[in-house]
Amino acid sequence: MLFSQIVAFILVMAVFESYSPPQPELTAGQSLMAVAVMGLWLAVGGRLAANLFLRRLHGPRPPRDPARSARTLVLACQVAAVACLLAALTSLELKAHLLAWRPLAASETLAGLAAAGLFLGALGLAWWAAHPVEVQVLGQSLSTAAYVRGQARFVAPVIFPWLAISLLRDLIAGLWPRLSAALDSSLGDLFFLAVFLVLMALFFPPLVRWWWGCRPLAPGPRRELIQAVLDRAGVAVAEILVWPVLGGRLLTAGILGLARPWRYLLITPALLDALTPEELMGVAAHEAGHVRHHHLAAYLLLFVGFFILAYALAEPLNLLINLALYGLAGSDWGLRLLEGSSGQGWISLFMALPLVLLLLGYLRLVMGFFMRHFERQADFFALDLLGEPGPVVGALERIGILTGDSRRVPSWHHFSIAQRSQALHAAAGRPGAARRQGRVIRRGLVVYLTVLALLAGLGGGMMALDLGASLRQGLALRVLEDRLTRAPHDPRGLLQYGVLQYERGRHLEAKAALEAALSQEPDDPEVQNALAWLLATTKDPGLRDPARALALAHRAVTGNPAAHIWDTLAEALFANHQPLQAAAAARAALAAGPPVRPEYYRQQLERFERAARQAPKGD
Repeated sequence: MLFSQIVAFILVMAVFESYSPPQPELTAGQSLMAVAVMGLWLAVGGRLAANLFLRRLHGPRPPRDPARSARTLVLACQVAAVACLLAALTSLELKAHLLAWRPLAASETLAGLAAAGLFLGALGLAWWAAHPVEVQVLGQSLSTAAYVRGQARFVAPVIFPWLAISLLRDLIAGLWPRLSAALDSSLGDLFFLAVFLVLMALFFPPLVRWWWGCRPLAPGPRRELIQAVLDRAGVAVAEILVWPVLGGRLLTAGILGLARPWRYLLITPALLDALTPEELMGVAAHEAGHVRHHHLAAYLLLFVGFFILAYALAEPLNLLINLALYGLAGSDWGLRLLEGSSGQGWISLFMALPLVLLLLGYLRLVMGFFMRHFERQADFFALDLLGEPGPVVGALERIGILTGDSRRVPSWHHFSIAQRSQALHAAAGRPGAARRQGRVIRRGLVVYLTVLALLAGLGGGMMALDLGASLRQGLALRVLEDRLTRAPHDPRGLLQYGVLQYERGRHLEAKAALEAALSQEPDDPEVQNALAWLLATTKDPGLRDPARALALAHRAVTGNPAAHIWDTLAEALFANHQPLQAAAAARAALAAGPPVRPEYYRQQLERFERAARQAPKGD
């Protein structure tokens, strides 16, 4: 269950981070009202669906597998909650209004807290709606409020790593700006995430233990039995903990933590009470198998592998998306979509789509394969340790009966109970099953690492060639040319067209477009700023005009003293041989932040200060 929440949270954060909101068309009040109406619809609609399901359950034609149908309904409510949240962030312009609050825009930590709060809030509505089904079909006995609180407490650790990353990045940006600039690159992000995952794997378990309210299993026969199994398996844990998740009513157990000082065996009270001593031995032996075969370290490596894969395939996947967008721009309706007021936002969502699809595919195909086979390897370890399949099979069958799980229905990360029981009975009569299972996993790892290395090489080569840059510029150019064909005097279109032509090195066309935009909007600071930058930085002697650039930059910074406009004024002052004044303007650019590229602004300041020191006295 927790894996589904991890996927949902990563999906929400991928959209939250990548979506570039356009200028909002709704006011903040209208946006919040629309979000509230959507939340009400989600809660009422979900509760109505739950009540209809319960009526059907007691009607003349009940579902063939009530527990499975109930879980499908609960999952559907959660999927609807995530979909509504994504719609609120994008179509209802919630992100645009959130980022209008300056502290939120300036701090990754505050932004992460806002996104996490929205995520838990949306899921809270889904949990509230599905609670009657949980009570009447799935055996939940908590009150609605206690159930929602319990679910939130259970899911919240999914969010902790993200918040910790955000806090650490904010601290690095404030204390070590040069290190922060180095980490802003793709490789820097990859290195930071890899190191962070290792640190979290080591030190995360004590935090989760405290958050979940786990307590040591009291001395007695059950603790002695579990400890005896662990000792026999040669596995050491810091503590055997009772895991009171959702009031202790879940039937589950697990191993948490890589290193011995922070490794815990967790088992819920309901599972402790449900199992016989022999079945409890089977569960403990199975969990010990995960430790002995280093499955937790393997999971960590697989997550690092995903980040490597995402980095390696970023350019190829973006190239495919740009090709799709370029094709979309070939139709009239596609052009209308891309150049509309929300076009930039839709493009940012399209650019995030490959990462989302890659994540879902990686979890389902790669992680799912290894998770299923790790579970089987742990089953076989327990079989070898205990000498018979009965304890593990008995525990599996009892859990299946108590939870209402179908014996023959597998999940994406577990073989079905029937498959696991059959494999254990077959392995009991065939010596060496554990070794054969180990070979399956090792071969899978060899194939995985080989494909990962090949894709990393492919992605690195495409990134070095930067094949997507010209395609992205061509797409933007096509959209803008169509826009200007229909509205040749549109000042915003002329401004964007001029900036794009400047980036392409077509400075004559850029100047013509920017001069036309200035004639339409002579007091627009952005137009003044763009033309001033071109006149101050172009290498074409026929276009370069430092004096006019300085005049335009002064007017622009008076109208909008933003960081990028102060930077243009600094460049214009430098072009007019005033490095001391340029350094002062560069300091103002840094102070006007938070700038999007702080390292760039610091480099600009160093450049102007160096020129000021080298200038002859009196300059």
